[in-house]
Amino acid sequence: MVEIRHIPLYRTLTFKVSLALILFFMINGVLLVLWNQADLLNEMEIEIQTVYRHTATEISEELNNMNTDTADLSVFFDSVALNYPGMELFLVSPAGEIQEHGSYVPSTLIYHSVPIDIIDSFIQADTSDYPIEIPIPTASDLDFVFSAAVLGSASDPEAYILVTMLEGGEDVQLSWWEEYGVLLSRTILFSLVIAGLAGILFWYFFTRRIDRVAHAVQSYRAGDNGFILDDQGSDEIGHVAMHVSDMMERIDSMFEELGRKEQMRTELLASVSHELQTPLTVMQGNIETLVEHRQKMSETDLSQKLGAVYSQVQHMSALIDDMFDVAVLETGQMKITPEPFPMVELVEDVLQSYGLLIDQSQLSIERVFPVAIQAVNADPLRIRQVIRNLLSNAIKFSQPGGKIKLSTEVSQNEMLTFRIQDTGRGIAEEDLENIFKSFYRSKQHLDQTVKGTGLGLHICQHILKLHDSGLKVKSRPNVGSTFSFDLKLYKEVVTI
Repeated sequence: MVEIRHIPLYRTLTFKVSLALILFFMINGVLLVLWNQADLLNEMEIEIQTVYRHTATEISEELNNMNTDTADLSVFFDSVALNYPGMELFLVSPAGEIQEHGSYVPSTLIYHSVPIDIIDSFIQADTSDYPIEIPIPTASDLDFVFSAAVLGSASDPEAYILVTMLEGGEDVQLSWWEEYGVLLSRTILFSLVIAGLAGILFWYFFTRRIDRVAHAVQSYRAGDNGFILDDQGSDEIGHVAMHVSDMMERIDSMFEELGRKEQMRTELLASVSHELQTPLTVMQGNIETLVEHRQKMSETDLSQKLGAVYSQVQHMSALIDDMFDVAVLETGQMKITPEPFPMVELVEDVLQSYGLLIDQSQLSIERVFPVAIQAVNADPLRIRQVIRNLLSNAIKFSQPGGKIKLSTEVSQNEMLTFRIQDTGRGIAEEDLENIFKSFYRSKQHLDQTVKGTGLGLHICQHILKLHDSGLKVKSRPNVGSTFSFDLKLYKEVVTI
């Protein structure tokens, strides 16, 4: 069981984005409140001052109509305060001295006079001049909007009625907090809702998918390659997931290929050991016979023994050459040197070198070559190696009395096609797609103990790929096989 390590919530992108959104909206809301604070306060002060002006006017008109004596004003102020518990009323002399005041809540005068010029400017002003502030008599170091009215005639006032908020404007401050408290509360609530929704969306579309990629990588690193990474997104995360999935599949295929090659190398070592053991045993036996009984042997026996030793040496040399070619191919260091040469002459030369083996195998050779000389542009040494290998296989897998047909044909696209056809054992259909792999030998060949390491066709295919060609095969079991490949015809450049 693979243990998946989960990232703590506080370290996830979802948490960080949600927190950032909450802070953003909260700071934005507070900044907006502070930015508009002065305007809101100003509007509230104008509204309060306008309302108070009507109140002060009504009180002064009532006092003027009643002709109330100044001594009785205290009782009048207290009765008004009962109806308006949020206000303070002051009777101010023309010189600015406070003669009487009343309020619902008991309060004490801190200042016994007020600036009379501010009261006069208020009485003469209209609402466009608001707000106008005055020091509050019952509160220290506090200026606030007010209202005032004249007792008596405007030209010769007997006194002034001054109206303020109770205890220097506590109700006004409360109204301001209620206004801003609601705004701030809504801002915080809105921030939490938006951040929560954004966090959920971010988690669903981003964090969850990134987490799946991380889990897939952790599982794969722990050796569990059964985790399927399936992300259908077309964005950057889907792009990364696709590449991670491709990378894991590629690594799996590489490991499979390495395992297959390792198995093949193991089989190769066993095959090479077997292939080397046989010629070494034959050579050792013949050489021991030559060393111990040379004086008693006839010239014919001596030639047979030496020929047997020479044949085994050639077999070992060919095996070593194949191993060297495979090593060169796997490192990508095999190079070709193309040059023009007649294809038919090369094929005839290879046939001549295999003449004795063909006779011993009791095989007949059929040649189908056009009369015209067919020159190709290729590496003659490597093409010879390909033809030798194909001819050797045809001889090896053909029964005595069989036939091998070699032919060349020029196609319309200026290519020469070489074919070699035999009447041998053929290749099973399930083996056709594997015969060009290195170290591969079909079970049929292994059961029949046919000599070989499974390297020849692999080498031939790579040599032809270097010539921009490839080896093709058609085969039927117990009927025979046909191998073919194409080479570019050589065209002589004529200069004038």
